[in-house]
Amino acid sequence: MDEFTAEAFVNREDPIPVISITPRSSEESNYPIEKGSSSDSVKSGLSANRLKQKIQDVKTKSDWTPGLSLQERLLAKLWQQVIPMDGSSEEPDTVKKPSTVQIDRPAFSLPVMSTNFRRFNARIGIVFLFQARVINVLSWKTPTHTLSFLCVYSFICLNPYLLTILPFAVFLLFIMVPGFLARHPPPPPSASTSSTTAYYSYDGPALAPAQTIKPVSETSKDFFRNMRDLQNSMADFANLHDATVSLLSPATNFSNETFSSTLFLMLTILTAALFPTAHLIPWRMLCLVGGNAAIIGGHPSVAAFMEKLAQQVKEACEEVKDAKGYVYATTFGIPIPTSPSALTTLLKSAAAISLDTYPEEREVEVFELQHKSVSPYTETSEWETFVFTPTPYDPLSPSRIAGDRPRGTRFFEDVKPPPGWEWKGKKWQLDLECREWVIERMITGVEFEVPGSNASAIGEEVGGWVWDLPFHPPDEDAYNAADDLAFGDYCQTNGKSKSAKKEDPKGKGKMVKRDFEESLAGANGTGEWRRRRWVRVVQRISVDDGSSDSS
Repeated sequence: MDEFTAEAFVNREDPIPVISITPRSSEESNYPIEKGSSSDSVKSGLSANRLKQKIQDVKTKSDWTPGLSLQERLLAKLWQQVIPMDGSSEEPDTVKKPSTVQIDRPAFSLPVMSTNFRRFNARIGIVFLFQARVINVLSWKTPTHTLSFLCVYSFICLNPYLLTILPFAVFLLFIMVPGFLARHPPPPPSASTSSTTAYYSYDGPALAPAQTIKPVSETSKDFFRNMRDLQNSMADFANLHDATVSLLSPATNFSNETFSSTLFLMLTILTAALFPTAHLIPWRMLCLVGGNAAIIGGHPSVAAFMEKLAQQVKEACEEVKDAKGYVYATTFGIPIPTSPSALTTLLKSAAAISLDTYPEEREVEVFELQHKSVSPYTETSEWETFVFTPTPYDPLSPSRIAGDRPRGTRFFEDVKPPPGWEWKGKKWQLDLECREWVIERMITGVEFEVPGSNASAIGEEVGGWVWDLPFHPPDEDAYNAADDLAFGDYCQTNGKSKSAKKEDPKGKGKMVKRDFEESLAGANGTGEWRRRRWVRVVQRISVDDGSSDSS
């Protein structure tokens, strides 16, 4: 195994991790290997093109070709069942998706993933090197580097326009200058020269080849160091993600509506206040003092001093416990929380607001539908309760025109509230003002009782009923016989009927009006269906989940 790979960015200051490598089998050695590797004994695996070709061969050929082994056939069949070919979705061809930019990307494949991971791991060393350098600077391992960084940071805070110069300065000092020094290295020390200090010659031709960044070899220690750093970085990201979710989720997902509403109100006030005052805040001095304090506070001596000072202050203050067991340190009579839990409790008690606990309310309706048999052999027939339905089933409703029977329940007790709602009132209320909902829905072909009228087409029973008008097919005497009309206020001519002559004593052929009750009595007054509207108040079902803090 090589010790290291020359001209590659890796972190070589940490010890190499101890890992074990499983040797390849004899079958895996037949697969093509990646080009450009230094050792052919470890780099192997199926390429994406070859795997795709094998699957397509097995899919198109029905016979067993001798070129494929049993394991390859089983693997190809497994991929066909699990992963769609060519990255296509499992939706049928009949479903047309909106036109979008199609990007040709390879489908999921274990060999492709393995190859990409090896390539990625061989080139990720520069990221870990930068991470190690940042940690060294902030942890004061080299004080001169940290002080230099503080100087640069202070200059940028005082003069923010220097941020435009920073990328060019980094490009010159960390890329161009090292590249030039690599081309003009110092001469080797000789025995005749007494000074051992290396010096660079800027004159004359280049003495060394140009430096090229190359990926590390897969058999070097640097490759396994990158694997170790990548593994730890994934663990750090997962821990940071979980910590962020556990901290922000309970405060922002309104599991505790009082605390989340208080936080929302405070952020709204702060946002509104920053609009006119943001330009008055000395942001340069805040960044300068805050950044320097944070970096200087990371010095071991300063951190030890601050810890000792905090311990002395804690001993000087009196500690008290509240009813929930949280410890507070009192300074000049002011309670100061000494733990994050106590701080959260203090903020909740100080910024608690009262919320409207009344749930949302709505009014729902149901129609009591009744039916009456209309037969020429029976003079009168009684109304029978048919069904309780959410629609009025008027003469021009689509379900009635299509010939469908009204849908609903036979009994009032079987009417259920909508999903997510519950009954607030105990009883249904009858809507006696039927005129409003009939006009609101623009229902035609029906008649209803006018409030304050003593006449009713359905007898003495009064209760917000809306009945259908009787249907009469047109014939020759449709406009001559008053008995065939639904309304009694239509005009009739004299000489056409006896009733008209009776009401026109002078016989001069004037238009006369029949009485409302007489007209309806002669025409049976109603159709086959009638309905009335019942209303009831529902309210939202409140959901109290106590699992909000378990995330």
